[in-house]
Formats: sequence, C-alpha cells, structure tokens
Amino acid sequence: MNKTDIEKILTVDNLSKSFGGVKAVNNLSFSVDKGHIHAVIGPNGAGKSTLFNLITGVIPADQGKVDFLNHNITSLRPDKISEKGISRTFQNIRLFPDMTVFKTVLIGTYLLTGGKLLPALFLSSNFCKKERLAREMVEEILQFVGLWGVRDEYAAKLSYGNQRRVEIARALAMSPRLLLLDEPTAGMNSKETSELMELFSSVNRQGITILIIAHDMHLVNTLSDQITVINFGKKLVEGPPAEIQRHPEVLEAYMGRAEVNA
Repeated sequence: MNKTDIEKILTVDNLSKSFGGVKAVNNLSFSVDKGHIHAVIGPNGAGKSTLFNLITGVIPADQGKVDFLNHNITSLRPDKISEKGISRTFQNIRLFPDMTVFKTVLIGTYLLTGGKLLPALFLSSNFCKKERLAREMVEEILQFVGLWGVRDEYAAKLSYGNQRRVEIARALAMSPRLLLLDEPTAGMNSKETSELMELFSSVNRQGITILIIAHDMHLVNTLSDQITVINFGKKLVEGPPAEIQRHPEVLEAYMGRAEVNA
C-alpha cells in the first residue's frame, strides 16, 4: 500500500461513552488513513480500550458514529463488524486452555467457512472445500507469524510472547482490512518487542491498516505514520511522531514532562 494514499478507512465522529458519571470517551473524532499504522496513546484511564470496544461493537456508543470504508457501523453487532473487515486483539490475552495453536487460529477462519452447522454435519462438498482452504490459510498464517513449529502445542501453554503471536494470528485469520492491536507488547522484553514490531511492519506491508494502542513510545515513534493522543476521553492532539514527541501538552499530560521519545 502506497503511504501517500489518503483514503480514509476509518472515521470516528463525535463518539461518546459514559459509565455512570464518568465520560470514558468524550466527543472524540479522528480518522485513520488506509494503509497506514495509526497509534492511539494516552495515560492509563484515558479511554483507549473503551474506544476499541466502541469501534468493534462490544459496547454501544451513547452518541456519535463510526464509519468503516464509508459505511456506518456504529450500531452493528461485533460479528457483523468483523465480517466487514475489522479484527482485533485484546489487552489481556484470551486463549482457550485446551486448544492447540492450529485450532485456535482456525477459529478465526469461521467467516471463510460460513460457520454453518448443517453443512458441516453433512460434509457438503462446498463446506469441505472451504474447510480445506481454511486449513491452508492457517498454515500460511502460522508460517508468517513464526508459529508453524508449535502448531500442535496447546496455545495457552506457550511463552507469553508466543501467546501474543497466536492471538495476532487468529485476528489475521479473519482476513481483516483493519487490525486493531490493544497493547500487543505489554509485559514483553526488548527482544520480544522488537520481533513483534517487525511482524507488525510485515502485516502492514501486506496492505492491512493497523490501529494500535501502546505505551511503548519507541514502538509508537518507530512504526506509526500518525498518532492520536487522548486524555480523559478527549482528543488532546494529533500528528506525526516527530511532532507529537515534542508537543508540550503531550509532555505534560502523557509523560509528566518527561521526554516522550525516551
């Protein structure tokens, strides 16, 4: 994807969500350019994960809307949003303890196979063809993310870094146009983080737009084309990494006057 392409893949318009008397997301507006890596940063409790939950339909918005590829997806169910081409990972890894790596990622292909029970029970020729294609896709994805060698191991028993890779692989199995990553390198050492950064770059080069929440400013400054900074649910400032890392309001709100590129 040419980085000069300015087509908007996602537009968030005056989005708001309150829990009790607290506005987790407050009239937030921003857009994501197709083919880019766009980061959302801010202090703990700024509303970042709530934003992801609103975009993916996990929770309903109080007001505002979300457009994906020029279609309003604000009121759609999470499965319908996934079908349109948005997949995500979560801040806390969610894996089935008794499922292998291969089967865990295979779950992500349900959109390809249609997820229908009766064709599976009767092993229709169409279902068998889709099942074969799904397994071929999983093999390609596991090789791509570096997990083919552990495909038959239980996903939940892998190292923390590899569990993250499994979750990313499962999200990729849904053939997303837009991939949402919620703190994907949290708790990792520098080597694991560097390896995942390379993976994210490779994913992006495949034409998949990435929207990422991260506290690791080295990752954000290295990978991002654009950064949106939020605080108390509101957009504080937005711009390219070189601009954001020396912005006085960001230094004050996000890093407490520390250097953002530290």
